Amino acid sequence: MKTTSLLILSLLFMAMKNNHVKKNPDPKGIKADSVLQKMSDKLNSLKNISYDYQLELNYSSENYHNKLAAYVYLDFKEADKIIGFKYQIEGEITKEVFNGTEKFELNKKDKTIEINIQPQMKSFNGMTSFYNSIITFKNALPPIIANKTISRTLSDTTINNTPFYVVSFSFFKKSIDRFGGFDSITMNRSIIYKIIVDKKSDLPFQVIETNDVNNDFKKTTFTNINTNAQQPSELSWYYSSYTEYKPAKPKEISPLISVGSIAFDWSLPLYNKNENVSLSGLKGKVVLLDFWFKNCGPCIESVPHLNAINDKFKNKKFEVLSINTWDSQKDIAWFCNKHRVTYKVLMNGNDVAEKYGVNLFPTIILIDKEGEVLYSGGFDQSKIEKVIENAL
Repeated sequence: MKTTSLLILSLLFMAMKNNHVKKNPDPKGIKADSVLQKMSDKLNSLKNISYDYQLELNYSSENYHNKLAAYVYLDFKEADKIIGFKYQIEGEITKEVFNGTEKFELNKKDKTIEINIQPQMKSFNGMTSFYNSIITFKNALPPIIANKTISRTLSDTTINNTPFYVVSFSFFKKSIDRFGGFDSITMNRSIIYKIIVDKKSDLPFQVIETNDVNNDFKKTTFTNINTNAQQPSELSWYYSSYTEYKPAKPKEISPLISVGSIAFDWSLPLYNKNENVSLSGLKGKVVLLDFWFKNCGPCIESVPHLNAINDKFKNKKFEVLSINTWDSQKDIAWFCNKHRVTYKVLMNGNDVAEKYGVNLFPTIILIDKEGEVLYSGGFDQSKIEKVIENAL
């Protein structure tokens, strides 16, 4: 835990210019619960709020880094029955609106609109702009404060000469979801939260989420906060006002290639050699195709099992070909080195995946010696090995 604490402090120093954290656990006798309670009271008293939101995802363990930014307006005055508030969220390319009844998203680049007339709660769950957000802690703080078994600490920090509190707490094998609920995680680790709180406004400025296993972190920052924000125009809340936007055409999803079909030919490059592999060149072999991409958890979990299958049948007329859909050659190389892939890996396979109807990852397709599909579906090692044994 000492190493973890040093890591988190290091992140704070890197993330915030002129940030000086004092080691006093309870500055001036103020308790962490008092700071959390004031923040909770403030968040739950809001009628509306606007702010600029930035989310940074840095998963160094998976070679992934991304940032997104948006302007957010939240309205709590007319409590909606589904999520409890209305919102308008606008980024560089998209604008998302929920008026309590209609949920719609504008693509400002393509001038298209996607409309959901009667949204259900599940349609909001994937919204990235609510990750470790004002909404998250508006809902999560009351149960956190009430649970006295959760250890929390308090320290001071200054950012650009402005004083802040830093409240820290953690959960073992549990994390906070976008709407302030709690999700269990399967990994044996603690999820650590640091909330940097403005001493004057009692509002969060930044949330840093880390863990006690690796250097991965997630950081959200709130700037230009206005708790008496100017309301967007009345017409801006309705999709019918955006007459220049045309309905987005739903993407046509082809069905997964069926057992008994003849697999069409293709040729794709090996990621680590200056040569191509074609399906027709493997006639006379049973071929296992594994469709995947780098930041896919189940794809990562399948690697040792695919290694085992490759090793079990390596001396027979059998070939494992792992087809990456869209990652760069550099990312594929990183993945193969980190996860110790022992089978052949091909790249630029998105068109092949689409033509085979692959929409979930990983997807396995087994092809017999004459090119007929023997199996198509998810990864099931025992079932796949039985099919291979029968085909050989």
